[in-house]
Amino acid sequence: MMFIAAGSREVMEMLANKNNDIAYAFDLLKIISNDEKARMAYEAREAELMDQRTRLNSALKKGERKAKTVMILRLLSKGMRASEIAEIAGLDVAEIITIQDDNRKQ
Repeated sequence: MMFIAAGSREVMEMLANKNNDIAYAFDLLKIISNDEKARMAYEAREAELMDQRTRLNSALKKGERKAKTVMILRLLSKGMRASEIAEIAGLDVAEIITIQDDNRKQ
């Protein structure tokens, strides 16, 4: 609350130096109070960072699916039944069979 009630820029800067959340809010406040061009540049940068996070998360999930698929195929090749793998992996038997069928098509 002191940040909002601060009467001077110096007080806001002092509070921002003591707390990362306040520092972040103070930085945003400086950007928002700047001209429209600066605000647009900031918003474009934030959108790009959000897109990058989305792409990274998507790639990680894709990698996880690939690793899970490899493991399922290995277990199937060792003779483990689809129902056993599904129980262990927390998947539906249909998903295991789909992975198995997709691998056969390749």
